Amino acid sequence: MTEPAPILDLPALLESVAGDRELLDELAGTFAQEVPGWITALRSAVSSGDSATLFRVAHGVNGAVSYFKAAGVRQAAAEVEAMGREARLQDAPAAVDRLQERLVELNTLLGSAPWKH
Repeated sequence: MTEPAPILDLPALLESVAGDRELLDELAGTFAQEVPGWITALRSAVSSGDSATLFRVAHGVNGAVSYFKAAGVRQAAAEVEAMGREARLQDAPAAVDRLQERLVELNTLLGSAPWKH
């Protein structure tokens, strides 16, 4: 049995900020503030059938999680982004659920500031 991939690539993340742990604290704080709004906007877009907003918000989430070197979360965001781009909303509720789970996992991890341990 293989172990699950880590939520984020901490060495790559530290390298991307030249080891500036204070900057990571700031970025993680900003990310934490954005997550609830993203989730609300994604759910609203799905419930109203607004594929353009679904695409736009998921694209922003994709960019944000890319910065944190969180490949699994990025993949979930890319899936939702593609659904919005292609106006393929029938499976979007489940995809948004998966993305929300991964965003919460990442947010929890960032809140623990693993770069300080």
